[in-house]
Amino acid sequence: MRIRSRINYYFNKYILESIKRKLMGTLLLVMMVPLLIFMLISTHISRGAVESSEISSNLSRMELSSSYIEEQINWYDEFLFSALVDEKLVPSITTVDNLSTLNKFNTQSYIKDKLFGLYNGSNDILSVSLVSYEDHLLYKVEKNDFYISNNLESPKKQDNKDAVFDVDLAKNSFSFTRNIYRFEDQKLVGEIEIQVMFSFMNHIAENLQSNEGEYVLILDSQGNPLYNPGHLSLKKFTREIGEQLTTSHGEKYIIKDKDYYFIQHMMNDQIHLLKVVPKEVMMIGAVYIGQSGVVILVISILLTILLSIIVSNQVAKPIVVLSKTMEHVEENNFSVNIVANRSDEIGLLYRKYKDMIERIKDLIEMDYKREMENRDAQFLALQAQINPHFLYNTLQVIGGMALKKNAKEIYDMTQRLALMFRYITNKRGDLVFIREEVSHLKNYLYIQKVRFGESISIQLFVDEAVNQGSIPLLSLQPIIENSFKHGFESKIERGTIKIDIQKVFDDIEIVIEDNGVGMSKHTLDEVNRKLALDVDTQNRSIGLKNVDARMKLYFGKEYGIELYSKESEYTKVILTIPFKNLME
Repeated sequence: MRIRSRINYYFNKYILESIKRKLMGTLLLVMMVPLLIFMLISTHISRGAVESSEISSNLSRMELSSSYIEEQINWYDEFLFSALVDEKLVPSITTVDNLSTLNKFNTQSYIKDKLFGLYNGSNDILSVSLVSYEDHLLYKVEKNDFYISNNLESPKKQDNKDAVFDVDLAKNSFSFTRNIYRFEDQKLVGEIEIQVMFSFMNHIAENLQSNEGEYVLILDSQGNPLYNPGHLSLKKFTREIGEQLTTSHGEKYIIKDKDYYFIQHMMNDQIHLLKVVPKEVMMIGAVYIGQSGVVILVISILLTILLSIIVSNQVAKPIVVLSKTMEHVEENNFSVNIVANRSDEIGLLYRKYKDMIERIKDLIEMDYKREMENRDAQFLALQAQINPHFLYNTLQVIGGMALKKNAKEIYDMTQRLALMFRYITNKRGDLVFIREEVSHLKNYLYIQKVRFGESISIQLFVDEAVNQGSIPLLSLQPIIENSFKHGFESKIERGTIKIDIQKVFDDIEIVIEDNGVGMSKHTLDEVNRKLALDVDTQNRSIGLKNVDARMKLYFGKEYGIELYSKESEYTKVILTIPFKNLME
């Protein structure tokens, strides 16, 4: 119990109470745990990937090698068949009465030369023999010697005109035998045989043995080794394994006793190509990957420890200094010296904290002044409420005087202006009904119509479905003012302004179009760019920017203004807002 308490004491003192050590430990855990997990997973995956890749590679190489071996074996068959295409061969082994001694010598010389020609056709040919059934003689070339002996074998079947492939387990060789028929009556008169050693496979075996410890064998149909250049121990390769391999036609390889056996069947299952790969050889690539992973892991651990020490010092030390500075500020000491010469987040924290202290000092010093300014603001607000009412009442008096003097046009102008002023000053809140905004707009358009006379045509259409919708106060007048100010003042022809307000699905679309002087493509692009970037604009786009900013503030960034224009032809403003009923 005492040991446990001491461990807790030192853990709390040196780890939990130190932000530097906590940060170091956290960095080690955060970096090392995923790295260890990754190494374990990648090692496991790499072993499977290496095994799969090695199996696939060996299968491909075995298939190619078996095809090449069969091709080489068949070459000997073709080589033997070419020896039959000789018009002197059949007469030389056919009995002829009254044959002189000289002719017999010439016949034997011909047969000898024929057999030596076949024997010398390849270094791997073990022997060549020719049998004459009529003379009962056997001619044979073996070990560079020519033999003639009596042949007591009976003739083989007449219909066997294909080569007979056979394997000699005792000599580790194979042979091709072909019958010889007389052309005139197709009588079987003899046979010719070529016996070849499996040594022709030496270079193929070398190519198949890609790593030390691998073995390549040739098995007969019973699973007995015919060719074993690597001298694989017969204790390791048992007859049971050989029989299993030669009879498993559906499997290209098996795994037994931690060894991989790759098999290819050839020559109608009379011989079989076998490659034995021990598991440690098969997984040698995975071992290299694992060793490389361990080296990388050790290097990563050392670098992680070094990096955690550096980072914890860089992060924790300035935070400790800042915490001590805060203790002084808690005691109302605002004259602390904070050096913020770093450019990272810690430096930003220093600068922001320094700015905060300066602002606190300024706020304390200006507290009394703010209170006095608030009182002044209240007085000015009261004064601002009185002045609009006075101006509105004055416009009503002027209108009454104009009506007494029978100046109806002056009366109408004064009443419209008074209603506009009352609409602006009496509203509480920024959102109004669209019908109210349209009513104000009509008063404004009346005044502009009087001003421009017949040189201006105004077309206003309002869908009744939008009357209960809401819109920010004075959203339409600034856009239309742009048409009168920039579109028509320098235009000689008659101007037309069209205002169309309709409900489109769940939105309200307001289209304002004039046939004024328009804008050049450069000016249009510049105005649209400034609207999109929400930067300060000048001249014509002031009203547009203000309206667009208010729309996005109230309804979201997907709403606002779209501007289209062509120089000397038109300017079109499309304002889109959602339909929101103020009564709901």
